[in-house]
Amino acid sequence: IMLDQQGNLRIIVKKIKPLLGIAIEGGINTKHLLPRIINIHENGAAYEAGGLEVGQLILEVDGQKVEGMPHQEVARLIAESFAQTDKSEIEFLVVEAKKSNLEPKPTALIFLES
Repeated sequence: IMLDQQGNLRIIVKKIKPLLGIAIEGGINTKHLLPRIINIHENGAAYEAGGLEVGQLILEVDGQKVEGMPHQEVARLIAESFAQTDKSEIEFLVVEAKKSNLEPKPTALIFLES
């Protein structure tokens, strides 16, 4: 796990299990523009590696930016990258949702009487 200047975490998951074991939601075609981790399966390589956590936003997979990708494309990128037999690991660049400026923030409406 490496932290960069922007507060992003670079996490390397070794392919030591047959299952990566993460579930994601989000993508450009959903209300969450960036994919986020919603589950980590305890029998998967991601759980074994540590570092990835539910709620983190995924910025890159193996150096490829996922911002602007639809959900299905991000899921396919992750699955295909994990399935590549010529690489022994998969690398994620993630950020805590609260540290990201890329996600929409809730807005407050103020009504003024005139």
